Amino acid sequence: MTTEQKLEFLIDLIKKYAESEHGYDIHGDYFDYSDGGNYDDTFESGAVYGEISFARALLEKIGEPFIYPNKKN
Repeated sequence: MTTEQKLEFLIDLIKKYAESEHGYDIHGDYFDYSDGGNYDDTFESGAVYGEISFARALLEKIGEPFIYPNKKN
């Protein structure tokens, strides 16, 4: 795999994460991860939020366009 192919692969993978929905995208600004009552689920939801936010920040920093999911609220 060439360096250019590797870079394209990584950008595509990061875009996949960035264009995913997290709890705030689905439930709005007042979403509380602890509402589920299960601490394992709360941790997992927070980890997903962090991964998606990080992917979006990376793409924004390098000027790579991506589509934000529509907020439902």
